[in-house]
Amino acid sequence: MMRTLSVSNEFFAEAAEHLRRGEEVRLLVQGNSMLPFILGGRDQVTLVPFHGQNLPLGTAAFYQWKGKYMIHRLVKKEGGQYHFLGDGNIYRIETIRREEVLGVLHTIHHPDGSVTDATAPCWLRRGMWWFRMRPLRRYVLFAFKRMKGIANG
Repeated sequence: MMRTLSVSNEFFAEAAEHLRRGEEVRLLVQGNSMLPFILGGRDQVTLVPFHGQNLPLGTAAFYQWKGKYMIHRLVKKEGGQYHFLGDGNIYRIETIRREEVLGVLHTIHHPDGSVTDATAPCWLRRGMWWFRMRPLRRYVLFAFKRMKGIANG
């Protein structure tokens, strides 16, 4: 049985403060909203501060939405609005103002010691390809969770 770790919003508020000060932050990701690219409870991520640079579609960013901190993928830009969706989600798109982005996902550190560059063009393209697969994602995610021993629900 996998142990569930609950991390308070205050913890993420502290991470947000470090990013505002221009410091990198490394976090153990919880939850499955970024499956299949990030495994909650297993993968760690490094976030770098957001300095207003242009973010390409497919970038995963750290921000606060409706009082909760999230790391989700940028799937659409409209003027000063950014629209995000977790890779493990199908419907809920979060919309924030561009200046509300706090950090950008830079690297994903996997338990086997490998590191994924989350700013690499191939990772961004793969993420946008996955976004366009939304009608099929529920089935692929169900199979992926079964293979990895992750509870569906």
